[in-house]
Amino acid sequence: MSIKTTLSSLSANEIAQQLKNDGLVIAVGPFVFCIKSSLSSIANNVQKIYDDFQLLNHDDLIDFYVTIKKPRGLRSFIKPQINFYCDDYSPFLPLPASQAFPLLEWGMNWCIAQHAHHYLLLHSAVLEKNGKSVILPAQSGSGKSTLCALLALNGWRLLSDEMALVNLENNQLHALARPISLKNESINVIQNQPCETIFGEVVDDTTKGTISHLKPSAASVQQVAQTAAPFAIVFPKYQAKQPISVETTAQATAFMAVIENSFNYAILAGAGFNAVAQLIDNTQCHTLTYSDTEEVLAFFEELAN
Repeated sequence: MSIKTTLSSLSANEIAQQLKNDGLVIAVGPFVFCIKSSLSSIANNVQKIYDDFQLLNHDDLIDFYVTIKKPRGLRSFIKPQINFYCDDYSPFLPLPASQAFPLLEWGMNWCIAQHAHHYLLLHSAVLEKNGKSVILPAQSGSGKSTLCALLALNGWRLLSDEMALVNLENNQLHALARPISLKNESINVIQNQPCETIFGEVVDDTTKGTISHLKPSAASVQQVAQTAAPFAIVFPKYQAKQPISVETTAQATAFMAVIENSFNYAILAGAGFNAVAQLIDNTQCHTLTYSDTEEVLAFFEELAN
């Protein structure tokens, strides 16, 4: 049996050199990325946040070749900018060079959302405890990532912060344990939790405000090949100074809400309909409003037990 090597086996200089030269090849859930960049911020954050991820080589099957680099010309020196490339295609406008690592994370999400149509893809966090997995579909601003980080720091296995991967044949959830993207006040909320947290650099003035990424636990990364059966779908919404409220969501309402949070439902056509229908049939669905950390953790603990 082959021994899996992680990025932690490389020194900071080796990581920087591989990123700069032929690219660093890592397994990210069921996908393999070759990441290339000469920027020190990329090397520093990859070393800090991805060191538990499996290191592969260029002979392995690679799904996505991605590059973060500066445009040529004066822009390399005056208010430097950076571009994201998947192969030779750049789907985004240039961003300030200080936003290199967030752009890499957004770009990797884009690659999966645009190409992984052998899954039903949902804009959702997914976590599992005691064999019970919970899907948290939500739009930006709902507090999804903050709740995801709280659960991940309190005994839940992280399958995904950003994207649920639902198997079209058996409805199992595939893991995509990656750094959890937190913004603005959420960064301080998670940093102040009574447990060890490792964050990447804090980047200000992005289109989403201040951004930083929380490193996923080593256990979540090591268990990334383990699928999970869906148990519950919870639609979360943070509302300041409001007591916790949990309501059962009607199946028809949940069905439409899942569709609204899908990246590729329309592309999948009938297969997408069947996958969502099976998902709704196999889960209990709730709408959750909360503000207090202890109350919301207690709710999920009860759900898991």
